[in-house]
Amino acid sequence: MLLTTINNKLMRVLNWIIVLSMVFLVTSISLQILNRFVMKIPMAWTEEYAKYFFVWLAMFGSAKAVREKSHIFVDILEVIIRGKISQVCGFIADCVSMVFFATLLYVSVPWTIKNFDVNTESIPELSMGMFYLCIPAAAAVMILFGLEVTIARFKEVLGKGQGE
Repeated sequence: MLLTTINNKLMRVLNWIIVLSMVFLVTSISLQILNRFVMKIPMAWTEEYAKYFFVWLAMFGSAKAVREKSHIFVDILEVIIRGKISQVCGFIADCVSMVFFATLLYVSVPWTIKNFDVNTESIPELSMGMFYLCIPAAAAVMILFGLEVTIARFKEVLGKGQGE
């Protein structure tokens, strides 16, 4: 399936973004600790960068969780209801998630564009739009991953699962 192929390639890129965000986050925090407590010279930019890397890590980590179906969820309906009805409830939940991802994308694009003219506090050369860019990018990836998950769930509901 074309969507699965695209999502597999996106997942490889996403894994690198997550790893790099984590590396930069740890490096930034380590520099901050070293400068503040050892050298007694606090550096404001390290704290600001740590915030940005954390948000990028959280957004793209959430996108990865959508594909791996590893988000925390309340499974009370799956425990109480079994069979087809449980699958239908899962499909409805996937559809609601897709509406949320689409809304997130719709709202975040104008916000990101508007903030490309705003600079960060401690690094005036860096635009806040670059920071906010992770939100529409992650939302778009969540939509692609969510489509794959929703289509697979729909096939399960119809009885055309993976093994058939």
